[in-house]
Amino acid sequence: MKRKFVIAATISLITISLTVGIWTSLQSGTKQESTQFTYPILVGDKTFILTVVTNWSEEQEPSVILLNSSDNRHPIELYFLGGSAQKSISFKIDIPTDLLWGNISLIRKYYPVNPGNYILFNNGTYNSLETTFDYQPFSSGSGYFEILGTEGAW
Repeated sequence: MKRKFVIAATISLITISLTVGIWTSLQSGTKQESTQFTYPILVGDKTFILTVVTNWSEEQEPSVILLNSSDNRHPIELYFLGGSAQKSISFKIDIPTDLLWGNISLIRKYYPVNPGNYILFNNGTYNSLETTFDYQPFSSGSGYFEILGTEGAW
């Protein structure tokens, strides 16, 4: 009886160890590295710091620039360019609230993105926008975004 118990306990421990090992291996295989990029943007005599956290892993980092503003239109361009493979890209951009404010929306490849397809939140200091998109290499504007505010510092 005691021997059967020891054998059953040993089999259980081996099964649990194998299950945990396989699960850990699968989790580490699906985990994607994230990189943070920092962009100092000069407006007048003030420098604003924007950050982008993304799983983009290409040699060329994404670019961030201010585009020309007009009445109720203050766009920031975020461009992922130079990828060589189709993949799912996630990003979060943090924009100081004293650089861009008002009604904020996301434009992809010149078309408005449904607000249900991105997360927008404000912590009092930054407006943060988070989304995931499918990157298509060699497709014009595949990684092109504008973060558009109705008011801005430029």
